Amino acid sequence: MDVFPLNIPGLMILGTDTDVGKTYVSTAIARQLISEGIATGAYKPACSGSIQERNSGDYYWNDIELLSESINRTFPLERICPQKFHAPLAPPVAARKEGRQIDHDLLWQGALWWQDQVEFLIVEGVGGVLCPLTENTLVVDFAAELKFPVLVVARAGLGTINHSLLTVEALQNRGLCVAGIILNDVDPELSDESRSSNAEQIQQWTTVPVLSFVPFEWQSNLLHHQTQDRIDWVQLALHPSRFVIKE
Repeated sequence: MDVFPLNIPGLMILGTDTDVGKTYVSTAIARQLISEGIATGAYKPACSGSIQERNSGDYYWNDIELLSESINRTFPLERICPQKFHAPLAPPVAARKEGRQIDHDLLWQGALWWQDQVEFLIVEGVGGVLCPLTENTLVVDFAAELKFPVLVVARAGLGTINHSLLTVEALQNRGLCVAGIILNDVDPELSDESRSSNAEQIQQWTTVPVLSFVPFEWQSNLLHHQTQDRIDWVQLALHPSRFVIKE
């Protein structure tokens, strides 16, 4: 099917890897926008890795539940994520284990549905930017179709300079606009000295702004790591070439 940009502003949240905190960052942004009175949607085109309830035996997908909660459970779960799979694998691999196949058109139609429902859309990717999304496309390909500015979520600790710069380069080589980088502290047990210098080192090697350093279990807004002001996500999405912060 033909694809075209959505007619609402939004951000695509992509990671340098799996389990770097994409959902955490996505939900924090959604909660802030809703607190500011902005009708906000959350969309994840595919999700792998279910959890089984101990008592009922029912299955749920934690990322989808968290995204739904962040937008006040206003929309059906199937609108937040149209294709979900049980195995914690790349979506096309998880789909094959169930005798299924990723439906690319459904992924795109699911995104298009939101443009008549909300004023701002947060789209969360799967795994890292070069993770397979369908049998013949990567996550970065979906991002290129969507044409939203990209927010990169990276681990805060050792190794993130390389991972962050590689991710930014891969995105920019595909012609995507990278609006910023969020360093997320995913594991307090893995403390290392690099946390105090990684943001500055990344900034030395790319013009993409390092917007925020998120401490482990931080429950407030994502704040700009230098000024501690709240980030204006709408302005960032509309004008990604210039970083805007809120008083």
